[in-house]
Amino acid sequence: MEAEYLRHGVPLTGYQLSQADHRRQHEAVQVHEWVQRQLAQAPRWSDERWEKMRQLLGPSTSAWELQRWRLRLYCGHVIEATRLRERPRPDGGICDKERCPECGLDPAVIVAFEPLGPVADPSPEKRSRKPSRSTRKPPADRRSRAELVAENEALRAELDALRDQA
Repeated sequence: MEAEYLRHGVPLTGYQLSQADHRRQHEAVQVHEWVQRQLAQAPRWSDERWEKMRQLLGPSTSAWELQRWRLRLYCGHVIEATRLRERPRPDGGICDKERCPECGLDPAVIVAFEPLGPVADPSPEKRSRKPSRSTRKPPADRRSRAELVAENEALRAELDALRDQA
């Protein structure tokens, strides 16, 4: 099922910053500065460690899994960016800010956005590669809640019977 993509602050060029936008930008700058201080104190990773991390994270995201967005940043510049297609907003989760390629503001909070379309359409075999959570079969070793409740009650009855014998 395709996500229903949301819009905010359209048209992007006429968007006026709100108090919430100023607050979010201030918080983003504070978090960014804190992270930079922590990274400066951290030991450097070896090439082998970086390679292990790349292997753990797996292959990069395919183009058909990405959605294009037009974003207005806190600095006022309008850019294009990509996000996972499954998300209805480009500013949700951990991607609520960008580095502005025009003025260099980093981080620049996303204050307005509109969807542009998918980066690429999936081929028919890619569409059926990952079934949605609702259509996926549970693993064979997973039991339903009712089965677990029944087993729990049976075990409690057995425990009570053992206590009575003692």
